[in-house]
Formats: sequence, structure tokens, C-alpha cells
Amino acid sequence: MVRTARNAFTLIELLVVIAIIAILIGLLVPAVQKVRAAAANIQSKNNLKQIGLAVHSANDSFGKAPPMYGNYSTPTGGSFWYSILPHLEQDSLFKQGPDAAKSAVIKTLQAPLDVTLGTGTFQLTATTYNTHASSPIPAWSTNGNTTWGLTSYAANWMVFGDMAMPLMNTMMDGTSHTMMVSEHYAVCKRPSGTPTSGAMLWAYGWQVPTPTHQWVRQATQLATPTLVTNSLYNAPYWARSLFVNNPNPVPTEWTGTKPWEFRCHKAPQFAPPIDNNHPYKEQSFTPGTINILMGDGSVASLNSSINDKNWYFIASPNEGDMPDDPQAP
Repeated sequence: MVRTARNAFTLIELLVVIAIIAILIGLLVPAVQKVRAAAANIQSKNNLKQIGLAVHSANDSFGKAPPMYGNYSTPTGGSFWYSILPHLEQDSLFKQGPDAAKSAVIKTLQAPLDVTLGTGTFQLTATTYNTHASSPIPAWSTNGNTTWGLTSYAANWMVFGDMAMPLMNTMMDGTSHTMMVSEHYAVCKRPSGTPTSGAMLWAYGWQVPTPTHQWVRQATQLATPTLVTNSLYNAPYWARSLFVNNPNPVPTEWTGTKPWEFRCHKAPQFAPPIDNNHPYKEQSFTPGTINILMGDGSVASLNSSINDKNWYFIASPNEGDMPDDPQAP
């Protein structure tokens, strides 16, 4: 009797093969996700490095770094981010002026891991604006377009401030020890508090009338801390970090010489829920680390053990305070 060769799987064998393939896929998917997350994190670091090069290029060209908002390289006022556009290979966008350019989505200013970016733009209207509803848009924004481009990064207000200052004069604590830019959720919101929401609009800003110093307020100008809620200067739509009106008592660890009521003085939030995060705090995109750009153009990564005091010491540029956290640059 001659047996014929079997050339097909039995049902059981087929199910075993499918099960093995499913197990392999289950093992492979997390690994692929980790690789993608690592690549996206590297891209954010590269974005920060490009921003650092742009800031130094602007500083070299004009002898000073841009202010958070003001007249810098042209008679037209513009935000810090608008001022560095020519140094980010965005000269054509820069030449349109801040009003026409404000809606642009700029890849270098957006982090791949920022889960709040959406389409990369934000509609700024009286409905979305929650701090000063009678004037939701700065007076210079007159073209009727309510669409503003988002960024995943916040410039350090303690470095760039209200006046254009040379980097070396601003960062007396050392460029390698001072943060210039931090990662930050593009859109923030929380169930309660003032403000309840905000967004990092790269073109947003307001001109301080006749600025005569780096800070809008000096300690001698205020007898007691006050909470300002009706000013465009306090609006949670500037792409800036380390700024908040805080009427609470000065903490015991406070050593700064700048006005306390304009300091968040709080460590970042590490990958908080997208519907419960503080507009005036910085956020990381992963639970593990937050990336920051230092004054010398390097990028540092800090983990969640960073505390309020050391975060402030890293951000303060000229107060002679050095962090005692080993991970600090």
C-alpha cells in the first residue's frame, strides 16, 4: 500500500502557528513603540539644539538676545520666537510680519511626543481666552485671524525678560548652568484654578510700555505681593516658563533677588494628564525625563526627582545660586 505525502496543516497545527505569531507580535510591538518613543525624544532634543543655535546666532548678529516680546531686529515688535525665525531657516515667514505669520505651524518648534499639539494650531477667541476676556488678542493682531501656531517649548522669562540683553551679561551664573528653554505642553488645562487653561502660542506677546529694565516689576515697586489677573502681560498664552503671579508668602528656601510674585518656583510636571496640568508649570512628554536647553547650547535631561528649589536655581541666570542635585548641569 502506497501512502500519499501530506501537504497541508491540520487545524490544530494552524492554530498553534497563529498563536506563536501572535505571541511574537505581542513581544515585538512594545519594542517598536520604545524605539519610536526614543526616536521622538531624540527629535525633541535636536529641536532644542536648533533653537539654541538660533538664539546664539541672533545674539551674535545683534549683540543681544531677543526679549520675550519687543522691538529687536526690526521696528516691528515681535515675540522671542518670532525674532529667531530667520535663524531657524524661516526668513520668508519672518518677512511676513508677526501678524501674518502667527498661524504658521513650525516643525522645529513642535515636539513629536507632545500629546496636546493636535493640528499644531489654537483658536484664540473670547471663548477660549480665560484671563482677560475683554481683550483676548493683543492690539497688534488686527487681521481678524484667530488661528495661532503652537509650540512645545517655553523660553525662560528670567533669561530673556522684557529687554533685549546680551547672553553673557544675562547669564552671570554661567551659560552651562542656566536654562534657556524647556519642554512644555502646547495646550494646558485643569479643572480649577487661575488660570484654568492656556496655550504656548509662539507669536503671542505684549509690548511693555517704554521698558527701562529687564523685569516689568522690581521688588521696590511693590509693598506687598499682588495678584494680577486682568493684564495681557499675565496671559497664559505666552510661550514662556518660570512666570506666574503668586501672592503667597515667600517660601523659606527663597534666595532670589527678583520679585517673588513673578516666580512659579515649582518643579515641572512629568507627563501629567492632558486635562489636569498647570498652565504656568512646565511639563515633560514622558514620565521619565524632561529635556531643557542650556545657555551654552547643550541639552540636559532631568528626571522627576528634581525639586522646586533646584529647578529654580537652574532657571535663575544671575543670582549666584547653584543647584545641589547631582543630576543638575
